[in-house]
Amino acid sequence: MEEPQDGSQVDASKAIWYFAYGSNIRSSVMKGRAITPLRAQPVVVPSHILCFDIFGIPYAEPAFASITTLPSDLAAGGSQEQAIPPVHGVAYLLTADDYRRLVLTEGAGVGYNEISVRARILSLDPDEGEEIMAYTLQAKYPWRPNRAPSMRYMGLIVDGANEFSLPDTYKTYLQSLPVYVPLPTYRSQAGAWCFLTFWRRAIRLLARLTQVSTNERGHCPRWLGGVIVGVYRCMWGWHDYVHSVIWTPGDGVAFGPQC
Repeated sequence: MEEPQDGSQVDASKAIWYFAYGSNIRSSVMKGRAITPLRAQPVVVPSHILCFDIFGIPYAEPAFASITTLPSDLAAGGSQEQAIPPVHGVAYLLTADDYRRLVLTEGAGVGYNEISVRARILSLDPDEGEEIMAYTLQAKYPWRPNRAPSMRYMGLIVDGANEFSLPDTYKTYLQSLPVYVPLPTYRSQAGAWCFLTFWRRAIRLLARLTQVSTNERGHCPRWLGGVIVGVYRCMWGWHDYVHSVIWTPGDGVAFGPQC
């Protein structure tokens, strides 16, 4: 894996390969972000695995996808080699403006680092797949243990995997991962309403500040990033130690691959 980049090393005069592994592998999600890829190729990144360690909002979207380096025991051919496959996804060729828009819509550099990875284009003959260097996003503050993605979010990933005909083994793996499903009880629903009524407003306010504070690379000021991370930590601390004790948990803690 290459060292994390701050975005300044991306050549703004050339098209950029971006590796998508989460909801962005569904083309309609990219379209909804007003991004039009020049090309799209299904790929695999052998050096990394999929995980869900990006903080989200309890009771709604507890976690989002990221990637982490393939554990050494798996890289050496350990007994769990088939249990956690290398991450698959889609490599999009983007203009510099579309890449900047992507970074902005993914949180303006608050929750992710930009890194470069070596991706192999999937082909019928695995030995003939062309390799490309692509930029992608990795959790800047990985949360442990992993929380569970929502059913909606995981559905986008599965739909994208079907759209780009990713290997059946990988699609089966995706479908085997647990998702967060709210409990159908009055206590759970009331607890979720109380929590989201306050915290969603706070997060939306921060999102508006981010949109008007980004620089030419799509990043927000460092001070604002610190405020956003602090608010998320407070929100999750309140959930973990107070709200979930009074009501019910809204995170699906310890679900998904623990990377």
